[in-house]
Amino acid sequence: MKLTFNKVKKWLNILWKITGTAIFLIGIGIFISRVINIVPSAELSKKEQVISILEEGGCFVCHGGPDYCTHLHWPVIGRMISKNAEKGIRYASATSILEHFHNNKIIDEALLIKGQKVIAERSMPPVIYRIIHWKSLITKDKQRLLLRWIYEYMASDHGWPMPTQERPFEPVRPLPDSLPADLAKVNLGRILYHDPRLSADSTVSCATCHNPETAGVDNLDYSVGTDGLLGMYSTLTTYNAVFHPFFFWDGRASSLPQLSVLMLTDPVTMGNESFVDVVQRLEADLDFKSLFTGSYPEGYSAESISDALAQYHKVLITPDAPFDKYLQGDSDAIGPEAKKGYRLFKRLGCASCHNSVGIGGNSIEYMGLSNDFFSVRDSIRLPDLGRYRVTAKREDIHKFKVPGLRNIELTYPYFHNASAPDLKTAVEAMAFHQKNKQLNKRKVQQIISFLHTLTGTFREKSPAVSEGQ
Repeated sequence: MKLTFNKVKKWLNILWKITGTAIFLIGIGIFISRVINIVPSAELSKKEQVISILEEGGCFVCHGGPDYCTHLHWPVIGRMISKNAEKGIRYASATSILEHFHNNKIIDEALLIKGQKVIAERSMPPVIYRIIHWKSLITKDKQRLLLRWIYEYMASDHGWPMPTQERPFEPVRPLPDSLPADLAKVNLGRILYHDPRLSADSTVSCATCHNPETAGVDNLDYSVGTDGLLGMYSTLTTYNAVFHPFFFWDGRASSLPQLSVLMLTDPVTMGNESFVDVVQRLEADLDFKSLFTGSYPEGYSAESISDALAQYHKVLITPDAPFDKYLQGDSDAIGPEAKKGYRLFKRLGCASCHNSVGIGGNSIEYMGLSNDFFSVRDSIRLPDLGRYRVTAKREDIHKFKVPGLRNIELTYPYFHNASAPDLKTAVEAMAFHQKNKQLNKRKVQQIISFLHTLTGTFREKSPAVSEGQ
């Protein structure tokens, strides 16, 4: 078909009308959304105001599970929202917020920090949702109300300081210099931590895999337990673990005493069939028994032994990291490259998972949020199922505890399967698989420079050294 000037003019005229109509309708939509998108009435309680904004914003549609996603069967748009909802529930489950509103349960600290980021940036809800729900946009007034609620909640229930103009919100907090502890019980825990009699063949102690002299790890791909058996995961450090709410890569322990009980009765790690075996070996040492009953009159038991080990963790902390000093106001404590790395760390969203005092360790996240982490592996092993092995819930497949980043330069190799031998590999993998970013060498090095500032002071010594001083 031969195009003439008049035909081109006709088609351009049609295109202009379509474009003009679209612009007009979008403008009308923006105007109407501004008119109807107002802050909930001040007559409502703060809780009711927050619920109203979150519901209007569609937060529960993507982050509350399938019961809240009523758009799944809509043509075209339903499929688009479904994909956002699937990714949304992987990124952040609003379960603890819903449980707080309905049952007054505490909201996860890590979830609040994720919320702070998206609200501060007003990056949610997605555009596709805002197109069909004009009241969902987070206006500046709604933003101020939500951020105020988050800051007040974190201060009252998690002990965070209220942000000020001089000290704005940071997703990371400095370590305290020390923790209150019963020093007699700490010393008992220290002795037990280094005692190989806790293992069935008296060859493995806690310190074998979690060596205080090497940042609380063994730097092996997989730790060696009793009878030379290999564990299923790489070793997580015991330093600063006292600040974590759960333990193991699959999060199956919710307290330090429970962690110790599970470790001591693990058939590979310590090889004991029951705690009775541990108690019998310790009973033979009359001197230590006398020392132990001085603090635990009831004697040896799963409860007393695991409590002593938990008490010892209170001194396994590493304060005075350069980055802690930076957070406390010393702007010269870290260099310019590390500062750039920290800003990039926050901008990419790394701090959405690696946050608070431990710079991680307080949430369980999906591995491969943006790009499949396991499709590039030679094979998928049973441990790769992650949290699923504990809950048997399909949505927990490939979810793992987020490791804390303190002293991270010393705790290689990285990831549950030890697949990253160094920080460069780990940073590149996280950027790609979690954030769909391929960072250049300069940005990778900036983040590594920041990670190096997280190494603190190791004060803990082995029993022999501490007793000789």
